[in-house]
Amino acid sequence: MANLPNTVDIIVSGRRFTIRTDKDPEYVRHLGVRLEKMIERIRSANTKITYDKALVIACLYLLDENEMLREQIRDLGLEIQRLHEEGAKVLINSKKKIAP
Repeated sequence: MANLPNTVDIIVSGRRFTIRTDKDPEYVRHLGVRLEKMIERIRSANTKITYDKALVIACLYLLDENEMLREQIRDLGLEIQRLHEEGAKVLINSKKKIAP
């Protein structure tokens, strides 16, 4: 693994994690706070759930969100391509009509 320049401490459910990263430390702290809130919501909905299970559920939720966003990006890319091709056809047809 490359030499990562930043070391950031985050606290999640009372546990301290030291993260080495090339990302902005404030951004990593923000992610830690977001994760902490997500785990708190999961655990408050079911007080018997363990920290480890809550962490896995949070990870699954985030992975699901990531997959849905990737699919949306792919769909938007296809729509852009379709619109580009449609625009090119309109341009070609308009040039044919204008040609002497």
